[in-house]
Amino acid sequence: MSNSAASGGCDYTLTEQGIHQFIFREATKEAIDDFFHKLEAVFVATSGVDTNRYILDITQSGERNVSLVTNVQRFRRLETLFPNRPRGRTAILHRPGLAYTLIDSFIRALAPSRDITRFFPVDERDEAIAWLLSESR
Repeated sequence: MSNSAASGGCDYTLTEQGIHQFIFREATKEAIDDFFHKLEAVFVATSGVDTNRYILDITQSGERNVSLVTNVQRFRRLETLFPNRPRGRTAILHRPGLAYTLIDSFIRALAPSRDITRFFPVDERDEAIAWLLSESR
């Protein structure tokens, strides 16, 4: 997989820190399909890695919000295809003012123990990157 791939509503870049960055440009089913296609390629390319770090920016998708419910459902299906994938640490950048504290608690309760997801307002990108590179929960 290349270090940068744009198309289909979700851009992918592998940052200098080794973080897999996904930026949703649209809040459409096609953008979610594109994201999961690229995520599968990351899983294949990193099969021997212990932990993958991801940053998902859902703030650039226009007026509509990216469906987190659809993403969780799709990820559950993807888990069955890649049962031995690397652990994941994911920071999701969101717009301020949305009820992501509740969603964050919900995701923590439902996520597999080997995956950790946290939500950060988009203006806390530096804090999100610091958290991704740390080993704290």
